[in-house]
Parts: sequence; C-alpha cells; structure tokens
Amino acid sequence: MISRRRFFHSATALAAAARQASAFDSPLDPTGKLHIPIGIPDSLDTLKTFVEAEGNFSPGFGSYGIYFWIFDEADSRIVTPSMVPAKHGLHPPGLPIPWTEWRAGDVEVHTEVCEVRRQSPMGAVYVVAARAKLTNIGHRSCSIRLIAALRPIGAAGGPVNAIAVESGALMVDGHPALVPSPKPSRAGVSALDNASVERARAASSTGDCSGALHFNVTLKPGESTGYGFICPVLPGRRAARHQWADVSQNAMVDNASLNPASGGELQPDPGLSWYQSLNPDRLLDEAVEYWRLLAGRIRVATPDPRWGECITAILSHAALCMNEGAPDVAVINYNVFNRDGMYLANILQKSGVFDLSRKACDYFLSHPFNGRAYPEADNPGQILWTLAAQWQYARDREWLGAVYPAARQIAAMITYYRTTPSPHWVSPTSLEFGDALPRDKRVELKPGRCDGFHPEYTEAFDIAGLRAAALLASALNNEADLRRWQTLADQLMSVYDEKYGPDLRAHQYANYCVLWPCALYPYDRGRAWQQFKSVGAQQPGDWRYFPLATAHQGLLAGNREVGYRTLEAHLNHPQMQGWYAFDEYEKGPGSASGLWPKVRTRWPNDSQKPGENRSVAMPHGWAIAEMWLLMRDALVYERGNQLVLLAGIAPEWFRHRAGLELSGFQTHFGQLELKYRVEGNRGMLEIAGAAAPPDGFVLRLPEGIHAEGIASKLTNDYVLPRGTRSATLRL
Repeated sequence: MISRRRFFHSATALAAAARQASAFDSPLDPTGKLHIPIGIPDSLDTLKTFVEAEGNFSPGFGSYGIYFWIFDEADSRIVTPSMVPAKHGLHPPGLPIPWTEWRAGDVEVHTEVCEVRRQSPMGAVYVVAARAKLTNIGHRSCSIRLIAALRPIGAAGGPVNAIAVESGALMVDGHPALVPSPKPSRAGVSALDNASVERARAASSTGDCSGALHFNVTLKPGESTGYGFICPVLPGRRAARHQWADVSQNAMVDNASLNPASGGELQPDPGLSWYQSLNPDRLLDEAVEYWRLLAGRIRVATPDPRWGECITAILSHAALCMNEGAPDVAVINYNVFNRDGMYLANILQKSGVFDLSRKACDYFLSHPFNGRAYPEADNPGQILWTLAAQWQYARDREWLGAVYPAARQIAAMITYYRTTPSPHWVSPTSLEFGDALPRDKRVELKPGRCDGFHPEYTEAFDIAGLRAAALLASALNNEADLRRWQTLADQLMSVYDEKYGPDLRAHQYANYCVLWPCALYPYDRGRAWQQFKSVGAQQPGDWRYFPLATAHQGLLAGNREVGYRTLEAHLNHPQMQGWYAFDEYEKGPGSASGLWPKVRTRWPNDSQKPGENRSVAMPHGWAIAEMWLLMRDALVYERGNQLVLLAGIAPEWFRHRAGLELSGFQTHFGQLELKYRVEGNRGMLEIAGAAAPPDGFVLRLPEGIHAEGIASKLTNDYVLPRGTRSATLRL
C-alpha cells in the first residue's frame, strides 16, 4: 500500500511514481491482462471504450485512463483494485455493461461502466457513464475517500497535454473529461502522472498530466452510497478511421493517426453544463435497455448459468466487432478476414440480428478477398456460405433477389479457378476475375493459400460455396444454375474425398471444417462420421479457435461428451471468467496490433513489428465465435430438414431441478422455443415457437433416458412426426 504522505506530498515519491508509470510497473497500473470494448455496434472503432478487469477505462481509443481508488483515512493508505483480489462481470444476463468489485478494508467497492449515443444541441455524441457504489460490510463506522483519477496511461490511453479543474470537473485540452455527480470534496491536477490534487491547472510538453477528484465518505455498518460520473468520448477530437496497409508483415498494419488534422469524424462538444445535466443512472438504464433489445432477445437458462451469460456476452462482443459495416476480427486490432467474419456473421444470423448480418454480407460482396495483402483461396466459398445462411435464417426474398447476381458471379469465379489452368486473376475490391479484369487490377489467387497452404480447407469451402449457391438458385427456382453448381460441387467432392477422405484427421485444417461448417459429409454415416464420432474433449490450446472447431466436428458426428466437456474446459479458462473474452493466442507469435502501438497502455507492443504484437486481440472474433457456435449447436442444430435438440449437453442436466429453457434462437425453420423441467423423477419437455422442420425434430437423449410414446430411430435419437410445431414429451 502507498501512504498518504508518500503518495500526495513527497516530491521524491512523485518523481518515482512518474518513472514507474512510464515503465509500466507502477502499483497504480492495471495488470494489462484482460480488456473488452464497449459502445455502439457498427460505430467507428476509435469511438469505442476499452475497459480493463480492474475497472479502469478509456473513453474512446487513445484518450486517457479513468480509475477508481480508495484512500483509507484510518490507515493512511491508498488501495487500488490492482493491489487486492478483484472480481469482474457483466450486467445480467451478460450485457456489455462491465462491472468490477473489490474491497478496501471493510469497504466493498462496486463500479460499472457503459457507453451510449445521445443527441445534444451540437449533434450526436458518444458518452460514457460510470457508477461507483461503496458499502461498509464491517461492524464499525468508517471514514474513507473515493478517488476518481485521470491518467495518461489507461486501458487505451494517450497524452494529456493540458488539464484543469472547472466547476468540480476535470477538463482535458479544454474539453470535459471527468464530470462527477455530486461535486467532489476536493479536486486538483498535476503536470506529472501522479494524480496529485495540489494545482488547479497544469500542462506537460510530454503529455504526462493527470488529475483526481476526491470524495469524503463516512459509512455506518451496512450503509451504502453511490457516485456517478460522465466521460464524453473524444470531445473536440477527430475519431480516426482505419487505414490498413501492407508493410510486409504477417497482418495488415493500421497507418491511421489518432485525432488527425482532417478526416475521421469530428466529435462535438456541447459544453460542460450540458454534460453536467446528464444523469449517469439514466444513461446506465438506457444502455441496459439498448442491449436487452439487441442481445437479450436470446434466452438460455441451463443448470450452469454461465451458458446463458456466455451466449449473451459473445453475441454482444460480435456486434461490437462491426465497424462502419465491416465485420472486423477484433476492435482496433484487425481488419476484416473472411475466415473470421463469416463466423461472426453467423452468430448475428442465428440471433436474428439481421440488420448487422446484412451489412456483413454487403461488405464481403464489395471486398471479396479480405485479410492479408494477398487473396486467400477460402474466401469465395465463405462468402457464398454466408449468403446462404443469411437466406436460411432471415428468409428475406427481396434481399435474396438483390444479391443473387453477385452470388452467381462468385460461383462462376470458383468454377474459373477450379477448372481452368493457372494463373488465376482476381481483385480484392471487385467480383470480376480473369480476363475481365484490367491488367493493373489483377492479383494472382494461388491454390490452397490459407494461413500458408491448406488446400484441405480452401477446397472444402469451394464445395460448400457451390452447394450454397445451388441452394440460393433452388430458392429462386433457377434450375439451370442449380444443376450446374451442384454438378461441379459433386465432382469436386469426389476429388476431395479421394484425396483427403481416407484420413481426414491427418490433414490439420480438415479438423476445422469438414462437418462444421462445410457439411461436406453426412453427420450420421460415412467417413467423416466414422473418424470424428470418437474425438475426445478438446482442452483450450494456444490457438483458441482450433480446439473448439475440432470439438464441433465431433458434436455433429453424434458425440455428446465432446460437446459439454469441451465447453466446460473452455468456460473454466481464466479469460472466460465474467466477461467471456478470449484473445487469439496463448503465448505468441502475436496478433495484429492495429492502433495499439499508438496509445499508452500496459498491453505489450513491439514498435519494430507493429503488425505482430502480443496479447491485445481481445475479444478475438473467430475465437469467441467458435465458442458461441459450439454452444448453440450443443443445444440445437440443423441436420438437413431436421432440428436436432440437446445433443451436446451434460446427461445430468436431464435430471437437474433447475431445468432448461431456450428462446429466441433462429433456425432454418423459424424461431425455436423450448422448456424442460423435472417433475419428481421424470422430465417434461415442451417444444413451441414458429420452428417447424419438414422432417421433424430429433430429440437426442443420453443413454438411460427415454422419451415416452416415440420409437427411437437409433440408440438415442427420438424423431417427432413431420410437421410438428409444438409438442410435450415425458422423459
């Protein structure tokens, strides 16, 4: 702990604190191990707020850090959440309104933060609201001081060149930065990063200013009190747009400048008095309502409450990856990769968030090759797969008619590069290919190129893409296109099976695609079923998405255990606790860094390789999407014209008193509603909603549990009659 004298009055200590902060080892700093962005989906990435597990946050990317600390008057010590055990979570049932909870002696501190978009006299503004609740959980009255500090180091901080106290609020570069409610007992600023309160204004040529608001608090045993704060997002600054460029590294590098002299989006500043008129509690209520409408439409209640929280949280993270119509891999870090974006779009489709999933489809069609500086061969098939999924879940015939010409062009592109001699010419910004492209627009598409060379993956998506195009043609009764694409898909499938089929598991990326998501083989018979049905539970590995994808193959092959045991192992991972936010890779070689080298943070950066920094791509799109999609299919998945229910949940859940409930999931056949409860020693399953699979529901039960009145087709599959829309079954 840091004594009052040493922290607030000793010049030597202040200098030491500044040196410590610059070296990222100050006791005031967060750990730099877990963060999430919050804000408004499909807004500019730089307008999103980053929050760290210790509760500190940066209102907008490259702004500053806002911290909450406690000064204990009795012990003359300052306590920060970095110094003591701290818990973190999300607003129930997993909405992106993060909270952090910790203790300073007998005082429990609970902070929460949200971001909303509000209309002001100057136009639309983005605003962060934070709330700090203090509770005396001891047996004696206590006197403490809540400190709300502003520092250049933050979750995604930046230089603070000038700071001042005005009407009880902190102003940075002349704009409101930290506006409290009520006003503080004491406030002040410093030209150093030490949160001193000895001056009314300060400036620093190196951007090291800081400041603090102090609130004197006396609490009786069991008593609570709260404080609210408003933090405008980048007021008076220009929110930068990404400028992705190839600098011959593993991933694209963002050359954008934060707060550029021109371009981007200039953020209004309606003034301090307007921000002081806002009520932090009301803004938090607004954020809850906004996210309940977007992410809370899906309800998953299981004996393990983490399933429902995970479903809601990851859907929210996926929505926040949307950046001006682009389904980026991760906020700030990455541009669009089709390989990741298709999975993010599929979360939105299966959740009924069709406005965002349509934007993802539009982006893919206008940028058919996304990711690296060169085209990768899995991209065309992934676009067609995503378009078919959009049709199957949304059933929007007007949309289908509008995108069908583009789908036909992509199917023709696959035909071109799979049936004619190389070289094959394509464009990252056009659906034209081959001789139709001007020579100065041509880029060579090399066979099998995907994360290096993985033809077992790219060729799988060629087949899946052609089958998807055939499905779209069938929906529009275009028999000629249907026959052409299905015939080629069958031919390519025969070649694929001969080349890879005898030992699919020996080909690395086949483990991530042959059943899920490409559905190359039947789920209940044949080579893939035979090879994947016995795959064991997958533990979290260095690359987050690969174990989950492998488990998904096993789940669809009928292996219940690989579903729930894999999900349990991943839910137990430290990064999944509370926020359900995987990064991309456990130990390196590193994720793309985007703009992270340009901010002040504890997250590690390598200025020599800004495209290959470590531990900052969080939540990573493909990583969290594989988690969400495996969990969804463990509850319900499509198999042809059937819906398979409860195929990947733990057997003991069928006898658990907590029961189970699903609502809001989109399926190919309408929205599914399902309830399961235990009465005595028997279970009661109710199926409702709009879903009516043509070939019926398949209830997959574990060994030893049977459904009354229905004959089992296989050992544990009970097929309800065709056309069933609702049913009640005793188990």
